[in-house]
Amino acid sequence: MNQLYRALHMPPARLARKLLGEKELYTVALRPRPDGETLPAMGPAPFVPLPFAPGVWYADPLFYTRGGADWLFCEQFDMAAGRGAIAVFPVGADGALGTPRTVLAEPFHLSFPTVFDWDGETWMLPETGADRSLRLYRCVQFPDTWEHVIRFAVETELCDTILLDQTPDSLTLLCSEVMPGNGFYTRWRRRTVYRNDEGWTLTADDAFDLRWRDFGPGCRNAGPLFRHGSLTVHPAQVSTRVDYGVWLQFFAREGERERPLCAVGPRAVTVQGIDGKDIIGIHTYSRTPRWEVIDLRVLRRPLPAAAGEDAPPKEG
Repeated sequence: MNQLYRALHMPPARLARKLLGEKELYTVALRPRPDGETLPAMGPAPFVPLPFAPGVWYADPLFYTRGGADWLFCEQFDMAAGRGAIAVFPVGADGALGTPRTVLAEPFHLSFPTVFDWDGETWMLPETGADRSLRLYRCVQFPDTWEHVIRFAVETELCDTILLDQTPDSLTLLCSEVMPGNGFYTRWRRRTVYRNDEGWTLTADDAFDLRWRDFGPGCRNAGPLFRHGSLTVHPAQVSTRVDYGVWLQFFAREGERERPLCAVGPRAVTVQGIDGKDIIGIHTYSRTPRWEVIDLRVLRRPLPAAAGEDAPPKEG
């Protein structure tokens, strides 16, 4: 996305604040799950954000539960390097996030770490669109040590992949294909990973892909599927033609079809210590039985050690 074009189409008040030195930064915010079967569009309970730190921000928070303990995997973005790695926070019984530790880094950008159990082992499928690949990593020692197992080269940039289904020999994945030249527009793509004695293969679901010929601003995963009462819910993130990850859209899955449930925009959430007018985007959602987490794009003046250009708009 051309940054001049984006600036010319930016709300005037935001452009003025950026010209005065404020930046677009990301942070993660957590809260206890409200009582009852509610989605984030309902209920005023505030989220508690991570403190801002110089030179780094966190985004794409995705929960993983192991032995009754919750862990929060996320993108750890180095503003100076312009590249993300994968970090993990332990989640305390009171919801406090422990000290983050970097658990996976590559020479290219990593984000959106989908962590799951499969065939008795723990796996990670982070976004590796910058490498034009889908990659699987296996956990050697939780949560710090991961080994690269297989790389599938893909011709297009696939991002923010979630797990739809699994068997002992296969994983069914829902990916978003990024529109060339405009990372704010995507379209759904379904892929299946097969594993047998002869090795690994990746296949495309051509019939599914044909249903999604056009790129659009709302075909991007915002987190894993979850249960909401009797429903299976798919969170998606919605961009505009000039702004990335502005709000969340929740869909109820009904077989091969989905119907809208509710949408959650920046003004629909309360975050402790952050003025609502400073929140300009919300684009990831994940939950456990005890907690729910979002990330936010916030307009603010960076800490002194974080000097430099704006963090680039997240396009993967």
